[in-house]
Amino acid sequence: MMVDVSTIYALELVQNLENSKSRQCLFGLLDETLTPMGSRLLRSNILQPLTDNDTLNTRLDTVEELTMKEDVFFAVRQCWFGCPHENYVF
Repeated sequence: MMVDVSTIYALELVQNLENSKSRQCLFGLLDETLTPMGSRLLRSNILQPLTDNDTLNTRLDTVEELTMKEDVFFAVRQCWFGCPHENYVF
C-alpha cells in the first residue's frame, strides 16, 4: 500500500509543515536508526506500510519479545554490528 501525497503532507509523516528542516514529524520522532540505510528503510516503511496481517503480527511479536527482554535486544544488536551487512539492518 502506498500513502498518497496529500496524506503524507497533511499528517506530516516525513516533513514538518512549518519548517521543512525540523525533525518534528513522524519520521523525525521515530528515526533512532544508526545508519543511513536504516533511516531509508524506516522512511520507506512509513510511506509504504505493511498490509499483510501475518507479516504484521510476526513483526509485533518480535518487537514485543525484544522489548520484554532488553538483554536479548542488545545481544542481537551487537551481533549485527559484527556482520558485514550491518548497514542494511540498523
